[in-house]
Amino acid sequence: MLRSLACRFFGHKVDRRRVWNDGIDFRTACARCTRPMLRDQNGWREYDEERDGDPGRMPHPKHEEG
Repeated sequence: MLRSLACRFFGHKVDRRRVWNDGIDFRTACARCTRPMLRDQNGWREYDEERDGDPGRMPHPKHEEG
């Protein structure tokens, strides 16, 4: 809970050690609250499934199917 409060007040903290390319954009998770993040032409922001969902995006390289 404290982590999400920090994100609310200070913004998300990009976990640069965990960045990966999904075939369209670079992605990672917030280092504090673990929310998914995406880097577009304007910089890093929270990933939004409705806005950013695209069947061309590849899953995380360590994602296990099934």
